[in-house]
Amino acid sequence: MRRLITGVAAAASLLILADAALADGYGRRGGLKGGCAPAFQGFYIGAHGGYATLTSHQDDLDLFIGGFTASDRGFSGGAQLGYNFQPSCHTLWGVELDWSWASLDATTRLIPNAPGVDVRMTTSLNSYATLRTRTGLVLDNLLLYVTGGLAFADIDTRVRLVAVGLNDNVSFSDQRWGWTAGVGTEWAWGNVSLKSEILYMNFGDNDNSFFSPGVPGSLTYRTNDSVWVSRLGLNFKFGCGGRGSWC
Repeated sequence: MRRLITGVAAAASLLILADAALADGYGRRGGLKGGCAPAFQGFYIGAHGGYATLTSHQDDLDLFIGGFTASDRGFSGGAQLGYNFQPSCHTLWGVELDWSWASLDATTRLIPNAPGVDVRMTTSLNSYATLRTRTGLVLDNLLLYVTGGLAFADIDTRVRLVAVGLNDNVSFSDQRWGWTAGVGTEWAWGNVSLKSEILYMNFGDNDNSFFSPGVPGSLTYRTNDSVWVSRLGLNFKFGCGGRGSWC
């Protein structure tokens, strides 16, 4: 995780340095004031699809089951909308809101071959959304950017305890907030652009408790959930605040 944060910070620093280094050269060719086309500026909507990996660290705080890590991966897709401000030929600032559907189940099962025993804990990711800012370097119609902001997820936690004297099936549905960071590229032609990006989302610790007739006191389970996403997206730009043939 520290490597990702360090990498995003380093990429942002490189973009700032590259911005300063390229300013003179692009200015000679003609910036926005001189007629350079703002390839990405304006409002946009689009759709995306890709691959998501859910990792859930599952802990029984009462030491009845213990702590484990489970994961699942699969397709994820959705839609996005946003706005880009391109103050010059080579810099961009923007904000994006996206929502994605997912169906990922990270399950830990203990003693799978014991007759009459079914002890498992499942974390399910149903959907997630992000609200992010992004900044990047524009080279003609190619954008290289870093991004970060808030993440939201609809996550279910299910605990099943079936054994001698136990028959518990409980579930919890939680709307979780967290943070996200990532990097991406986008290629524009006309009012259409194709983007690829990698995002990491972390939703921190979440505790759920319940009472079991076969166990004295309450049982408390904690999950710490994170998601990696790699995806492609298609954007359609329908508004522009600058000049040029791209608008």
